[in-house]
Amino acid sequence: MTTLVEKAPAKINLQLSVGPRRADGYHELASVMQTVDVCDTLTVTAHTGGGMSLTCNHPDLSPGEDNLVCRAAVLFFQCTGVPMDGVTIHLHKVIPMPAGLGGGSADAAAALRALRRLYAPALPDSELETMAAALGSDVPFCVRGGTALAAGRGEKLSPLPPLPQCWAVLVKPHEAYSTAAMYRRIDDTACYDPLDAAPMVSALTAGDLPGVCAAMTNTFEKVLPPDAATAALCRRLKEQGAMGAMLSGSGSAVFGLFASREGAAQGAAAMQTEQTISFFGRVM
Repeated sequence: MTTLVEKAPAKINLQLSVGPRRADGYHELASVMQTVDVCDTLTVTAHTGGGMSLTCNHPDLSPGEDNLVCRAAVLFFQCTGVPMDGVTIHLHKVIPMPAGLGGGSADAAAALRALRRLYAPALPDSELETMAAALGSDVPFCVRGGTALAAGRGEKLSPLPPLPQCWAVLVKPHEAYSTAAMYRRIDDTACYDPLDAAPMVSALTAGDLPGVCAAMTNTFEKVLPPDAATAALCRRLKEQGAMGAMLSGSGSAVFGLFASREGAAQGAAAMQTEQTISFFGRVM
């Protein structure tokens, strides 16, 4: 019996431009994505007999076949041809959901990485990312991590220079948005953006953190419900010292970038209320 632990870091979108809906139902995207050291944790045990089972500390998360971790595991064994003799996975959730922080995608990616370590260590990243693309648009990035430009529906990745060292404060209000509903809002209003990440890429290439913050944009901010907490939370993050603050993904979480760990810790503490939960982590 062999047990290993795999971290599943959250992601934020430093820039997210949504284009028109394609014939296949997906939208064209241009997104600069970044991992943050706020992590779920998978503990994976390979044993003999018993098939596959998943447990989770989060009472609202199904451990059944519909769970993205289970789907990732089934896909891994199908694609590699490795017999699924016996695997037990425990998922410890920290990343809030649904939030636009990629928690489910990160968990699926971590499952793929863990299973590769256990059963197929020679499997190249390219094959793991191909599996990931079948699970969801954000999963290939979560397999890779770091800083990357995502195009197509999100599966076409190009590595970018790393974000200059900073810390991100993540704030999740109690309200939640359906990703599908947020895309429908964009379609209903034809509120599309040019697929242009050049300002963000230029700022990253120059190692210019203030420039990165100035280039942050997210199409989903244009179609938020009128009573959304986003604007107030971003304003409070900036009052706490964030250099930039924005909605992540389709929400409802927001993030702020801080130049120092101390500032981020203080900011996260100040943002924790009865209506919100907050975390902070180093960009990875």
